[in-house]
Amino acid sequence: MAEVSVGSTIPDIPVYYLPPTVGDVCVYAPSKININELEHPTVVVVVPGAFTPTCSEKHVPGFLTTSAIGHLKDAGVKNLLILSTDSPFITRAWGENLSSGKKEILKELQDGYIKFVSDASAELLTKLGLVGEPNDLFAKYGLRGLRSALIIDSSGKVKYVGVEKVKGAVSDSGIEAVLDALKK
Repeated sequence: MAEVSVGSTIPDIPVYYLPPTVGDVCVYAPSKININELEHPTVVVVVPGAFTPTCSEKHVPGFLTTSAIGHLKDAGVKNLLILSTDSPFITRAWGENLSSGKKEILKELQDGYIKFVSDASAELLTKLGLVGEPNDLFAKYGLRGLRSALIIDSSGKVKYVGVEKVKGAVSDSGIEAVLDALKK
């Protein structure tokens, strides 16, 4: 199993994306996204699971503020991906739930700047060495993502890897660590 590190590239393994529902328009077929084909810099936030307490209350909300989005954009970030091993339908519902009542954040979600994406087979995360909690009875294939954050720079190389070492902690993968890394 490969380990992602500073200077490495992301494998050409797609993740799946369903855009949020806008009015009566609801897309029912997920599209494939190759992270390498996105405009960079890109921030990828890996979470163990949608709708889980730490992910929903501590980790992802830090990225979903107008201040955080403003700082990310000021640093040149073109895409913010929230990645889990849940199905694309669950990741879409989770993104809509977390942005509910936050008009500016919902607009960023609808415009595609923020994308909640799925690696349901954990193929990409396995190649990156970012699989945590193997044999989880409640996860498809028993695999969950390891709480982490990656910054992929404008050349497509990984600039930052922040992996949490303590279950439930949000420090190396949180918004503050990502913003600090973008300044370097």
